[in-house]
Amino acid sequence: MWKMKRVCAWCKKDMGTVSSEDSSESIITHGICKACANKILAQQGVDLRTFLDNLAVPVIVVDATGTVSNANKQARALLYKNMPDIKGYRSGDVFECAYAKLPEGCGKTIHCDGCTIRMTVMDTFQSGKSHLKTPACLCRGTPDKCDSIDIFISTEKVNNVVLLRIDRIDIGHEVR
Repeated sequence: MWKMKRVCAWCKKDMGTVSSEDSSESIITHGICKACANKILAQQGVDLRTFLDNLAVPVIVVDATGTVSNANKQARALLYKNMPDIKGYRSGDVFECAYAKLPEGCGKTIHCDGCTIRMTVMDTFQSGKSHLKTPACLCRGTPDKCDSIDIFISTEKVNNVVLLRIDRIDIGHEVR
């Protein structure tokens, strides 16, 4: 486990450290501090969707219940979805998790307790701690016949939402 210094990409404020299992990364990683996030979102003429669409990486906005409230164009393209297929749905439904299709739904099955995506997002909500390139395994298909897909995610809490960045999906889609 490597410790990486984290700085705000906008104001360069020191934001502490994050852990990463990937030793090939630089010793500095970037996020956005709360002050800069508030400033950017408060600028005239810049709404959240425009801000997100200007990010070069796929980002999904998740609320405290695990429900997706927004996704940028890169995330929508990667997931082959439009906003009506994303907004208001739980993360497992958006990622097409096989277990989200069970009658209990996303976040409420026995399988959800071990879901790295869910646990990482909820930890960021509760602790405020960001996670960097966390490896997770996504089961897509049906519960009795699913394809396992490796995914790497990063999370950052901004105000009352978590930005879930898709760093890499090992099905031929690598995001840089």
